[in-house]
Amino acid sequence: MTTLAWFVPAVIAWALAVRFFWKAGAWLPYFILGAAGGAVLAVVAARDLLPGELMVRVATAHAVHAVSWLLGIRTELFDDRAGELLVIGVPHHQEWTRLSIGIECSGLLELAALMGLVLFYPALPKGRRLLVLLAALGLTFIANVVRMLVIVGAVAYGGQDWLDIAHVVFGRAVFFLLAIGIYWFAITRPTLRVVYARLREA
Repeated sequence: MTTLAWFVPAVIAWALAVRFFWKAGAWLPYFILGAAGGAVLAVVAARDLLPGELMVRVATAHAVHAVSWLLGIRTELFDDRAGELLVIGVPHHQEWTRLSIGIECSGLLELAALMGLVLFYPALPKGRRLLVLLAALGLTFIANVVRMLVIVGAVAYGGQDWLDIAHVVFGRAVFFLLAIGIYWFAITRPTLRVVYARLREA
């Protein structure tokens, strides 16, 4: 069974369910189903139906490569199409490390999740929703590039022994802190504005 064979019925069923909850004014199930279902469907479409994941991986590799050279870290793009990046350490580390930018490091999952949350967030005015979404997606891409730069820098100056801890601990910690700021901008701040406005009206 091809992905398209079940993807189209799944999209239709999801859209009908989201519309039902929207019409009923059941905002919590509307938001949960819309955001979570939309994120999952977006990831499936980007991976299996469209070259979305590949485009994000390649864009991430190019961005990391360009900024690394500006920071004095020598990198080479090993395979443009696969979004893979080669890193060479400083002179006392004469070793090449191949970093493959897969689905986790590409930022696709985070981009899809944020897209779903912003698009279906009822407290965010429709007029500002698209602008907030575009800004949040751009900031998330930049945050993911910073995460990769942390990993690249650790490997370049610390050698291959630092790869695992840089990927699992340092990179994720940096991205988590940046993501908090992005979610504050996209979700928390609009919510506080709505709550404040309602308190003033009460």
